[in-house]
Amino acid sequence: MKRVVIFGATGSIGNSTLAVIRRFPDDFRVVGLSGHCRHDLLQKQVREFRPEAVAFSGPAPESGFQAPGARVLTGPGGLDQLADWPGVDLFVLAIPGSDALPIALRILESGRPLALASKEAMVMAGELLTATARRRRVRIIPLDSEHNAIFQILESNPDRPVRRIYLTASGGPFFRRRRPNVSITEALAHPVWKMGRKVSIDSATMVNKALEVIEAHYLFNLPPEKIGVLIHPEVTVHGLVEFEDGFVLANLSRPDMRMPIAYGLFWPDPPSDRPAVGPVDLVKLGRLTFHKPSRKQFPALSLAYRVLEKGGLWPAAFSVANETAVAAFLEGRIPFESIVTSIKQTLNRLDGEITRRPAGLKEITDITERIRGAAVRSEF
Repeated sequence: MKRVVIFGATGSIGNSTLAVIRRFPDDFRVVGLSGHCRHDLLQKQVREFRPEAVAFSGPAPESGFQAPGARVLTGPGGLDQLADWPGVDLFVLAIPGSDALPIALRILESGRPLALASKEAMVMAGELLTATARRRRVRIIPLDSEHNAIFQILESNPDRPVRRIYLTASGGPFFRRRRPNVSITEALAHPVWKMGRKVSIDSATMVNKALEVIEAHYLFNLPPEKIGVLIHPEVTVHGLVEFEDGFVLANLSRPDMRMPIAYGLFWPDPPSDRPAVGPVDLVKLGRLTFHKPSRKQFPALSLAYRVLEKGGLWPAAFSVANETAVAAFLEGRIPFESIVTSIKQTLNRLDGEITRRPAGLKEITDITERIRGAAVRSEF
């Protein structure tokens, strides 16, 4: 039985992870959970899974919160204590934003495998995290459906030279058309996936896919020119790998995060003979279509390749500037159309400071507040 800790248990990925564990109770034991502010949901999860430890990244729970048999970890060091919890076989990291970075590094430094759903951590410090994983001889298992798809294909074909990989995107709510004055409700209305607010906005701007391009560069050690993006409205093909021999292998499954999460939880063992969800009905699906994304409609994609070309602290700045711009939109301070413009202006303002290669985690975290301060919040 694999002992698992889940950071971000009350979010979308955390809930899906617990759903997989609920389906395979003989294979996994939840020993730790963390949540931010959804204390009622976390209370239900604690009562069901009976973890050994519960950590809070946000405000401390009220006195009525009960965790029988579990140690409650609060305050600034609570997440660190959970990352150091003994006897853990796998950590699932699903905390959104830059807060995931120090936890990811701490887990990898301990020499234990990390199932990563927090793409911002890899974007901000991809070289540092992958170098640490190599040094400690531990794997980073991507849980994003696209990167998990590529991971599966490459794991099954370790000796075949890769010509190019393709990450697929649904196109979000505005692939077909976009009208002026997009509301928060419209931007959050993803046509397929049910995600958190920040990730949903990232999908609408296609910044989510831009972040995934940067993440793929570090995860798979591929140059930017070998990473492509295709809009695939059926969201059934999650990733494709084109090999030098001309063959293209695609990973297909239902658009349900329980599928890649199950693969990540069972890795390196073969997945269970019972699927996490039902298979794709190819006849009912009928067809698969792919489109080249418009860089004019989705300028964040072009920005991702510029960020990779610049290197240094540009990826970290890109991620944090996006977090700030999305927060400004959700708080009604800037319109939807200004999110990517805001990111560009922040990067241009900081160009002289972010071209250098970071020496370590401290330099990345030190510049984070500088980036937030320079980020455009209300100019549009």
